Amino acid sequence: MNIIERIENIAAQTPNKTAFSSRFGKLTYKELWDASGKLATWIDKTQGESKKPVIVYGHKNPWMPVCFFASVRSGRAYCPVDISMPEERVFQIIDKIGDPLVLSTEPLELKGAHSLEELKEIAEAEETISRDKWISGDDIFYIIFTSGSTGLPKGVKITMDNLVSFTDWSRRLGAEFDGEERIFLNQAPLSFDLSVMDIYTGLTSGSTICSIDKDLQQDNTDMLNYIKENNVSYWVSTPSFADLAMTAPEFNTREFPCLRNFFFCGERLSVSTAKELKKRFPDSIVINTYGPTESTVAVTDVTITDEMLELGELPIGKTKPGTQIVIIDEDGKSLSKGEAGEMVIIGDTVSPGYFEDEERTRKVFGITERGQRSYRTGDKGFYGEDDMLYISGRIDLQIKFHGYRIELGDIEQNLLAIEAVKGACVVPKKKEGKIQQIVAFLVCEGIEGSFADRKMIRNSLKERLPEYMVPKKIIFVDSIPMTNNGKIDRKKMEASL
Repeated sequence: MNIIERIENIAAQTPNKTAFSSRFGKLTYKELWDASGKLATWIDKTQGESKKPVIVYGHKNPWMPVCFFASVRSGRAYCPVDISMPEERVFQIIDKIGDPLVLSTEPLELKGAHSLEELKEIAEAEETISRDKWISGDDIFYIIFTSGSTGLPKGVKITMDNLVSFTDWSRRLGAEFDGEERIFLNQAPLSFDLSVMDIYTGLTSGSTICSIDKDLQQDNTDMLNYIKENNVSYWVSTPSFADLAMTAPEFNTREFPCLRNFFFCGERLSVSTAKELKKRFPDSIVINTYGPTESTVAVTDVTITDEMLELGELPIGKTKPGTQIVIIDEDGKSLSKGEAGEMVIIGDTVSPGYFEDEERTRKVFGITERGQRSYRTGDKGFYGEDDMLYISGRIDLQIKFHGYRIELGDIEQNLLAIEAVKGACVVPKKKEGKIQQIVAFLVCEGIEGSFADRKMIRNSLKERLPEYMVPKKIIFVDSIPMTNNGKIDRKKMEASL
């Protein structure tokens, strides 16, 4: 059963159940189904023979998922664009697609963009689209644009089959509790692929999505109250976002009794974050996952145990059914257990490539001898003796300093192993393009940030790392800035030096 068919069945079985909720309104499964079907008819009429992707612009409005399903029911992929994107980036995406239909749930100064009021009027007047228009199989379901190394965004194409394979697996993760509603937290913008984990895992399981907008996230107290009031039971976010929530002492199982499952993706989960979370929510399940946008959100999972927390480094788990990850060296040779190299994903959730960008696609995507798609992630990892996968950094976070190749992620993980360190970001300080020194930004607890504290941290690092990897400069900060997608904003940290 594909994604559209699942929503159709759920809408028929539980029509009045809330599908999506935010401070901007609520939408039942019946309303989602009926409105998207009528809007799909209008899209098909206005676009005619054109099968160009449809731009859906906005932020956490219930009509965004309506537009998503209207697009795919009309036979066209959709491309989500969040209001947090700079205007220049928005128009770069629109230009890349080439004069697309733009559905806007928020004000957008673009000639021809269709406003929320228009969309609601259309959905009142049209007839429901016929099933033979729907996308299926290897048709593109959505396109998410991510940052490109050239400075221009690249559009990752995800098919219906990709998404079906992902959600068939993701629905089985975590624990279900009899008699309790499954309510998924949507933290990430809908233009960020982490949102696919909560939106589509939630909707295809007949659950409710509780979405928090960017303004709400600026006030930790109000945000947590909103999450508590909505009885969220499945937390989905980056680890950095959980760290932010845990700055509030009241974020614990006593105050949030419904929170039973924590899913993490998009960043490395540190031992300190997982320990603190399990301390505050001792009966919860903490699941670490890994995966790039190019392979439909996530392809590995592991439930974190107390035993793992004592090892000093958390695994990213084992691959889901239908996926294989191989570790290769610079020459493309497969490496043995314990040897770190580039992680290559092979399987049924790997994207067919980048939107209208064959050159970039050829560089990182391929087809195996068995006809499966493969993707070179640029992530470094290895298999441990426990047959679990571990990630050890990024190839593009590797620097060369004084003749040594250094993984910045390696330094960060060893900093986080120091008890007082609760957050870490390591960046190179450059002058005229040349690296001058390695700088560590640290969020610490229980220390004042004195010269003695810096000496203690450096001495602790020297017990774990070669001296050339120990940062010469340590800056103590109250918090580490994050991007709109909930990841550490490394560019901002580097620019502050």
